[in-house]
Amino acid sequence: MEKKMDKALEAFLRTVKRHNMLRKGDSLLVAVSGGPDSVGLFDLLYQIRVDWHLDLHIVHMNHCLRGEASDQDQIFAEKFAKDLKVPISVKKVEVADYARDQRLSLEEAARECRLQFFKEEAERLGIRKVALGHHKDDQAETVLFRILRGTGLRGLGAMKPVSDWQGLSMIRPLIELEKNDILEYVKERKLAYCIDASNQETRFMRNRIRHRLIPELERYYNPKIKNALANLAETVTLDLAYLDEAIQKSYPKVIRKRKDSLLILKKKKFLQQPEALRFRLLQKAVKEMDPESELDYFHWDEFRKALVQDLKTYKIHVANELSIAIERKEIILKKQSEDQIQNFEYTLRLGDRVKIKELGLEFTAEAFDERVYKVDRKDRTCGIFDLERQTFPITIRNRREGDVFQPLGLHYDKKLKDFFISRKIPSYDKSNLPLFVSRGDIFWVYGVEISDRFKVTHRTRRFLRISSRPL
Repeated sequence: MEKKMDKALEAFLRTVKRHNMLRKGDSLLVAVSGGPDSVGLFDLLYQIRVDWHLDLHIVHMNHCLRGEASDQDQIFAEKFAKDLKVPISVKKVEVADYARDQRLSLEEAARECRLQFFKEEAERLGIRKVALGHHKDDQAETVLFRILRGTGLRGLGAMKPVSDWQGLSMIRPLIELEKNDILEYVKERKLAYCIDASNQETRFMRNRIRHRLIPELERYYNPKIKNALANLAETVTLDLAYLDEAIQKSYPKVIRKRKDSLLILKKKKFLQQPEALRFRLLQKAVKEMDPESELDYFHWDEFRKALVQDLKTYKIHVANELSIAIERKEIILKKQSEDQIQNFEYTLRLGDRVKIKELGLEFTAEAFDERVYKVDRKDRTCGIFDLERQTFPITIRNRREGDVFQPLGLHYDKKLKDFFISRKIPSYDKSNLPLFVSRGDIFWVYGVEISDRFKVTHRTRRFLRISSRPL
């Protein structure tokens, strides 16, 4: 009897030390649902609390999914804490209502509500560590669950012994113990616990895996399937750690530009990376643009095909108004959709200064009677024009539907859209390039081209110089 208890305690401590889960003097929340796993977890932590100087605080969430049974679990948890003189935080949440409102499954909704509760209590109490009762059987079920739904390496890694969630350290000290080991421990320690009848309901996929699929696999394919799946998760976690390190080194090499809701990757450099890293590099870029978005395999496969076909232009929408595009030599991630672009329009008078807050630029208009343009012509942030062709005030704005422009050297108007294409102006610049307009005519596409109608010639007697500087 003592040997079984000692064996469980030794395995528990081995896991804690191996993964550096606890330090002496730690304060931690312990999730206690009332089931044997969470009761066993708390008892093990309670046994070492004096030697490790641990400050334990129980958290229990009533999911309100099983009527009176849910309330009984709450009563049990409160009495459990009271008997041991341990503080407890309890919260009742109508998970079914939350699932309906957020269009989630009950399992997903329950998980989100629990995590939010843990976060709230951790912030209130100033605790940064949460102990959870997941064990080896849970790990095996999670791996199978994700395989059946379709997953990559990160999904196969399943639950980590120690993970971070929004600044909280989530530790799983039972992750290397099997369910039977925990049940034996709880039995030998004569610990009371609750039975959740919903764990037997096979309408939940995870329960079908637990009660039907795994027993079938154990009986006909591998009697140690749980160990095999748990070992797979651990091996994959090690591989992922190596890949993450490689991604951290490669990622800065493929970045060309970061700006607000824009992230630009160097297409050539991206394609030079090992194929195993490309998907993950793009995943990292997506996460940087929008932590709530995911690059799933479907989107990656479509994007990969476009890269393989060497398409010069291609665009795919991921989620939350985030798009990924190929434009010649660049891969462009953009958070803001085109219809969200804010139009701007300012007036510039001769001798005045105007600040364009959307661009972070200030423009100045000055008149000259001598030919200064030969010096300034090399600076594309400065434009020299025939002053006598201008009508003031000048309008500075971004593009509008139907805009036309007469580029330097042409004797006819061209659609601004076609001009941008011919000059290979990236899409992320098209809607933000300031256009200078006089009498309804665009006379300067800032930094790109001046209009042939407003150019300086040998007949020009007075000159307009428009210069810019950052705000």
